[in-house]
Amino acid sequence: MGLQYPKTIEEALHNIRESDGYNDQSTDLFVDLFSKIRPIFYGDYQKAEKSLWQLITALKEDPALLRKLRYLFAKIIRDSEILEVFTSSGIETESSFFVELASRIKHKILPVHRNEKSLLRIIDTIFYKSTDIRWIEKIDPKLWVEFFSLLKLRLNFSDKQMLEKFNRALHIISCKIVSLGMNKEIREWLTEEEISIFINQNRYSQNLINFAEHSQVVEEKYNIIKSELRRSLKDCDEAVVRLKTESVQVGTSLQQTYLLKQIRQLIARMLIILDLADRGEAVDLLFMVQSFQGIVRNENTKNSLTGLIRSDIQVLAYRIADHEHDTGEHYITTTRKEYFIMLKSAMGGGVFAALMAVIKGFLHKIVMAPFWQGFCYSLNYSLGFVGIHLTGSTLATKQPAMTASAIASAMDSNKEKKSMSHLAILLSKVWRSQTASFVGNLSITFPVALLISFLYYLIFGLNIVEGKHAQELLDWQNPLKSNCLSYAFNTGVFLFLSGLVTGYFDNRVIHGKIIQRIEEHAFLNRFFRKENIHKFAAYIGKNLGPVAGNVFLGFCLGMAAFFGYIFGIDFDIRHITISTGQFAIGLQGLGYHVGSLDLIMTIVGVLLIGFLNFLVSFSLAFITASISRGVKFSQYKNLFTYLRRLLFRYPMDFIYPPKVERQPDDLLKKHF
Repeated sequence: MGLQYPKTIEEALHNIRESDGYNDQSTDLFVDLFSKIRPIFYGDYQKAEKSLWQLITALKEDPALLRKLRYLFAKIIRDSEILEVFTSSGIETESSFFVELASRIKHKILPVHRNEKSLLRIIDTIFYKSTDIRWIEKIDPKLWVEFFSLLKLRLNFSDKQMLEKFNRALHIISCKIVSLGMNKEIREWLTEEEISIFINQNRYSQNLINFAEHSQVVEEKYNIIKSELRRSLKDCDEAVVRLKTESVQVGTSLQQTYLLKQIRQLIARMLIILDLADRGEAVDLLFMVQSFQGIVRNENTKNSLTGLIRSDIQVLAYRIADHEHDTGEHYITTTRKEYFIMLKSAMGGGVFAALMAVIKGFLHKIVMAPFWQGFCYSLNYSLGFVGIHLTGSTLATKQPAMTASAIASAMDSNKEKKSMSHLAILLSKVWRSQTASFVGNLSITFPVALLISFLYYLIFGLNIVEGKHAQELLDWQNPLKSNCLSYAFNTGVFLFLSGLVTGYFDNRVIHGKIIQRIEEHAFLNRFFRKENIHKFAAYIGKNLGPVAGNVFLGFCLGMAAFFGYIFGIDFDIRHITISTGQFAIGLQGLGYHVGSLDLIMTIVGVLLIGFLNFLVSFSLAFITASISRGVKFSQYKNLFTYLRRLLFRYPMDFIYPPKVERQPDDLLKKHF
C-alpha cells in the first residue's frame, strides 16, 4: 500500500513506521517530516520548536520508531556522496566575481544538476526553501543537540571509505589554494616567502595523504605532518590578511577581493576537515548542529546575489570611498582663511559654469540629430568640469559625494561620547563649506552669464537665445511648469556616480601601478628626460581619477535628454549652476519682461534644484561610505543632541567660521 502525504507530524511519523526501509523512500520520508516541522512563516520559529519537541518526545516514547528513523538516517549518510559537502558547499567556485555572478543568476532560473546520490542534493530537497535557515537557526540549539543525539550519527575517519573521501577533499582544496594563490592578481603582491608558503601547504597536504594511505601508520609521525599542514595553512591565511590590510594603501580590484575571499574560504574548510579528522568518532553534538546549520545556510544562500555583491563589493567600495574621503577633506574648511579660499575657488567655478551655460545656448542654435546634439552638450560639460578641476576651482555640487565619505570616515573611527560633539562640529564645517561654495558659484554664474548675454547683444544686436526658447529656459527651472525637481534628483544620482568613478580610477592608479608603468615606459624613455617623465607620471597619477569622474559626469548630463528621447520617457537633468546660467541667459533673451510669479518661482526652482542635487548625492555617498566601513548608526543616536546644541549656541558656525576653532568641550557643557 502506498504511503499517504502527511497532513500532520503524526501522519509523517506513521509513514516512517510503515516504511520497509529497503526502497528509495528515505529522502521522501525526511522531506515529509521536516515539512511538518517547517512553520508557515519563517519568523514563527516557536511553532517549529514545538513541532521538533513533539518529534523528540515521540521518538523517546517509541523505541521501534526511533530505530527505524536511525536506520533511514544512516542509510542516507551511508549511500550518499559527501565529497561536495567538503569541497564546494559555502565556497565560491567560479574563476571571477562576474563569472560567479552570472552563474548565480543562471542557477536561480535553472538550478544546477547534481548527482542523485549527492548529500547536498538531498539537503536541497529537504530544505528547499531559501528561508529555511532562518527558522532552523532560531530554534534552541539544545533541541537540535537532543535530536542528533537520538539519531547517534558518527563520522568515523578511521573507516577506510571515509578516510578516502577525507583525503580526496584535502587534495582538491589544497590544489585550489595553490592555483588561486598563483593567480596574477594575488601572486604579484606576495613576497617570495609567501609564495613558498602557498606551494608548501600543497606539499604537506600530499605528504599527509600519502602517509595515511599506508597500512602501517605511525601515529606520531602522522600528527607531525598534520601539524605542519595546519601551521602552513595559517601562514597562508596571514598572507591573505596582510594583502587585505595593505589594500588600504596599495588599492585593490574586484577580482583580487573575490580571490582573497575564496582563498580564505578554502583555508577555513581545510582546517575544519583536519579538525574533524582529529576528533575521530568523538564529534561533539553541538559541533554537529553548527555544521548542519552551516550546510543548510550555504545551500539556502548558494544563489544569493545580494550576499555575493555585499561581501565582495564592500572592500572595493571601502577603497573607493577612502579616496573620496581623502579628496573630501580638502572641501572642509576650518579657519577663516580656508573659508575665503573656498569662496574664491567657488567663484572661479562659477565662471566656468556661466561659460558652459552660454556655450550650450549657442549649441542649441545648431540644427543637429539628437545624438550629436547630446554628444556636443556632453563635450561642453566635460571640458567645463575638467577645466574647473585643473584650475583648482570648485563646483558646489561636486562636494557632497566627497565630504560624505569624510564624515563616514570620522564616524568609523570615533565611537565615544566625546566623539559625537567632535562629529557635530565636523558637520557644521561641512555645512558652512558647502554654503560658501554655493554662494561663490551662484554669485558669479548669474552675473557673468547675464553680462556675456548683454555684451553679445550690444556687439551683434542679437540675443544668445530668444523667443520661445528663452521662455523655455525659465520654464525648465520652474517647478510649476516642469519636472525640474525630479530631474534634479537624477542629477544627484549622476553626481554620486561620478564620485565613485573618481574613487575607482584613483584606486586603479595605485593598484594598477600606473605611475610606475609610465615611468618605465620604453617609448617615453627613448625621447624624454627622466625627470620630465616623472613629473608627467605624477601629474597623471594625481589627476586621472578626477578627470575620469568629470568626463563621466559631463556625458551623463549631456546625454540624459537623448536617452529620454530614444526610450520615450520623461528623463532629463537639472544642475544648479548650469540652471542658474540658463536662467540669466533666458532673462536677457526675454528683455527682462518676466511676470513676478514666474520670476519668483524660477528663483525658488533653482534653489530647490541645488538642494536636491546636494541631498541626493550626499545621501547616496554617505550610505555607500557608511556600509563599506561597517558604520552602525545605533552608536550615533546622541549626534542630533549635539547638533541641536551647536545650532542653538553657535548658529553662525553653520555659515561662517568662528575666530577660534570650536572644541568638543564647548558642546559637552550643559550650560553656558
